[in-house]
Amino acid sequence: MRFAAYCRVSTDHEEQLSSLENQREFFEEYAQKTGDKLIELYADEGISGKSLKKRDSFLKMLDDSGKGGFDYVAVKDISRFARNTGDFLYGIRTLRQNGVDVKFLSNNQTVLGESEFVLTVFAALAQQESENLSKRVIFGKKQNAKKGRVPNNIYGYDKQDTYTLTVNEKESSIVKLIFKWYTEGYGTRHIAMKLNEMGIPTKKNAKWISKTIRRILQNSIYIGKLINNKSVTKDFLSGTRENIPPEEWYIHDRPEYRLVSDDEFYIAQERLIQRREQYKNENPGNRYSNRHIFSNLIKCGECGKSFNAKVYHWKNTYVRYRCCIHNNGGNIMCKNSVTIDEQKLLEEVKKYLFNIIEDKNSFAEKLKEEYKQKNCNIDVSQFEKVKQNLMKRKDKFKEMYVSGVISMAELKKEMSDIEEGLSNINAELNKFGDMQKRLESIDDIAENVEQLLLKSEYTNNDMRRIIDKIIIYPDKSVEIFMK
Repeated sequence: MRFAAYCRVSTDHEEQLSSLENQREFFEEYAQKTGDKLIELYADEGISGKSLKKRDSFLKMLDDSGKGGFDYVAVKDISRFARNTGDFLYGIRTLRQNGVDVKFLSNNQTVLGESEFVLTVFAALAQQESENLSKRVIFGKKQNAKKGRVPNNIYGYDKQDTYTLTVNEKESSIVKLIFKWYTEGYGTRHIAMKLNEMGIPTKKNAKWISKTIRRILQNSIYIGKLINNKSVTKDFLSGTRENIPPEEWYIHDRPEYRLVSDDEFYIAQERLIQRREQYKNENPGNRYSNRHIFSNLIKCGECGKSFNAKVYHWKNTYVRYRCCIHNNGGNIMCKNSVTIDEQKLLEEVKKYLFNIIEDKNSFAEKLKEEYKQKNCNIDVSQFEKVKQNLMKRKDKFKEMYVSGVISMAELKKEMSDIEEGLSNINAELNKFGDMQKRLESIDDIAENVEQLLLKSEYTNNDMRRIIDKIIIYPDKSVEIFMK
């Protein structure tokens, strides 16, 4: 008779692959003893038997069984076939529907069972064994986590044993560079591109992608804090994981692992959150990008959304910007049909910057005007008067409570309203203070502009340091707002 054999090992460790070779030899010896012809050997390496996911050889065997190439499938034991009862029955029934028998061989090479009921019992036992093993592994990992288990494979370090890492000097310098670039304004995709262009591989000798950069930026080990027990396997069959509340995490201070400062790390976390929220809550018209010189700096004077860049290749390579809302929906969505060339806009910006250097007084007046527009031209002195009145009311209600005129509940309500008013006024006064600081630092702004104009090439980060936004109106007029 013709038969196919199936074998599997659950990891790609050397000792397990050796077990795979032993399984292959087993079936070859079986063929010699029975006189049956081994047509095909299907083998899955480094794959779990808990589900059919990624078990390509197993699925190919099921598919080939309908082509009449073999009469039965031989498997050493049920646990090699599947550790999931549902998948086990699916495989058995598929093979039998295709007229192919299944033989599970013990060490003496006899059939363990013919009926589906008996085989199902064995399959259930195999699944239970796998579940018990999973529980033991989870328990062991949790105990190691309490003691300060270190990751197996983390960029910037080399693992010495279960609880010890040593800093990898070459990789640690790249980690520091990643944080530096990100806090300076580069995006994760841009950083990945730069590292790939430099020929620097990841820990697994692969190309960098945005996800890999984000994982590095989010890992507190780079400030000397090792965090374990953040998630646990919820279902051992599907492999799905469940997040554990922060109060149950195991946090170990390991100052010898620090590569970046706390300030740099927390700035990175704030920017990651901001950009994630921007992608989640806003349409593509306001998403962050720094790929081109004016990425995310140009706003539409009609709908307020961003102008997106498009690269053209004809004789020379050039970039043009258009309102993303108009580009996607036409005049119905936004009437601003202006297309602006990057180089022409750059020339306009440079002219504007030259004017700042030449006439600082005029620039200071423009800043004042911008402040008035943003704050509805309200007199700051009025805020001070309202603030003083609120403070007097605060003292008055305190006296009324002490005198027994009002209750504690009434006092709390009045105080809550007063505090809210004071908070709003202080926010407005802080805006005024920020504007005053900007007016006082005209010389510093002018110096930054001079340094920028000395450059022969410009990046998005250069522009972001001095420009807040550029508004393009439907009549093609341009308005530039400084930081």
